[in-house]
Amino acid sequence: MSSHERLAELKDRLEAKTRLLQDVAHELKNPLAVVHGYASFLSRENLSPAETAKALRAILSNAERAAEMVAQLQDAARLESDSFSVETRAVAGAALLQEAAESAELEAARRGVRLRWRAAVGDSLLVDADARRVLQILANLIGNALKFTPEGGLIEVSAQREGRAVRFSVIDTGPGIPAAELPHVFDRFYQTRDNPQKRKGLGLGLAICKGLVEAHGGRIWVESLPGAGSGFNFTLSAVQTPAPEEDSCSTPR
Repeated sequence: MSSHERLAELKDRLEAKTRLLQDVAHELKNPLAVVHGYASFLSRENLSPAETAKALRAILSNAERAAEMVAQLQDAARLESDSFSVETRAVAGAALLQEAAESAELEAARRGVRLRWRAAVGDSLLVDADARRVLQILANLIGNALKFTPEGGLIEVSAQREGRAVRFSVIDTGPGIPAAELPHVFDRFYQTRDNPQKRKGLGLGLAICKGLVEAHGGRIWVESLPGAGSGFNFTLSAVQTPAPEEDSCSTPR
């Protein structure tokens, strides 16, 4: 690499870091401003119980949003570290799927979106995984689907054995992703351009999912067509066991 090319590369990196700092500052500024505004509001006298409750809800919601952004930045930094690792053990895939889906049920109901999950029960879906990290992956993917699925839409979460792996899928009936954007959806700080009103956060959620899946030795990918929804899939190594059980469990249809 020539000195000119090296200088250009360093310049690009510096500009990328500058944009990152600007984006982080902008995204954190909004929830912190809400927290400050409602905290000042609470300092007034003679507030009604309803006004107090509304202010506290807004403070809690925006504080959680800011904390989530900080946590995402920390996770992104950890994934870049050579010392990052996952602590794996045999975990029931169906149990992970159920916990992730049930955690999202209230938010799905609030948005008017149907949420279904389905997975085989028993040894057939034992995976070698860090349960906490897999739940984080599923929560990110389901949360992303909820963000883009319109009211009355459907999100289906499933897991199935495929050879020596278990494939987890989160499929939605949202607007889909343009073909030109598909190669970039797992890039850090990338946010879709066709729904500017829904550009919230730092654009790190899917990048963190990719890093966590790959830390497990798995693969993650997306299948989507504009107007036909999106399907996010990832694989984890299956724990090799004797004959799998045939029963299944799912949410009511």
